[in-house]
Amino acid sequence: MKLINVIEIYPLKYSREESELPDSSDFPDSDIWYTEWEKAVSRLNFNFSPIDKDTYFVNIEMIDDENLEIILEVNLKEINPEETEDMMTAFDGGIVLIEEDKTWVLPTCCGDIGNIKEWKKILEDKTEEWNELWIGHPWIFYKKVKGKIQLSGYSDISIKGSKNIQTLIEVDELKLKTELEKAEKQQINFKNRISKILENLEIKNFDRISEILTGMNKAT
Repeated sequence: MKLINVIEIYPLKYSREESELPDSSDFPDSDIWYTEWEKAVSRLNFNFSPIDKDTYFVNIEMIDDENLEIILEVNLKEINPEETEDMMTAFDGGIVLIEEDKTWVLPTCCGDIGNIKEWKKILEDKTEEWNELWIGHPWIFYKKVKGKIQLSGYSDISIKGSKNIQTLIEVDELKLKTELEKAEKQQINFKNRISKILENLEIKNFDRISEILTGMNKAT
């Protein structure tokens, strides 16, 4: 089992020309959709791939400084970071859980890279009851049982209204702890890289902005 820290990259958001990328629903075959995604990315000279062919999620460790600078410039272009920090939010994304080369958990709607703190709450939980793991909506739930962490599938119903919750995957708690520690170090490194790039771009409050964009301002 491994955890990957990802952000969501929409290729067209960073395009220098007008172009079209059909929705993934237009291509039932994920390989065909992935080819279309690569075409859009290649126009931007992005040298990375999404972690799954059906998503825009990209491993933050795979984004080099050149592309990260492009991403930052686009995201900061429409706001004045010196005056409107309250308008900034963390990058969409979060934690991806992979087991035996299969993706089991992906961030969902409204989830962001700062949600690693929600995963850390699993380790702090002393109960053996189903609880909510906030990664966006739809929800997923977790339960601790004898050194193992059980995770449910996605649910459109909150935990209060859920009955007969079924386990989708079970992982070792110590392994999860180790992977979360790795992911947290990656996030700190990502924050430091962003801070350095913003400083080179002569953006004021670069350190504070880097904390917001990486969700580090929400760390517990």
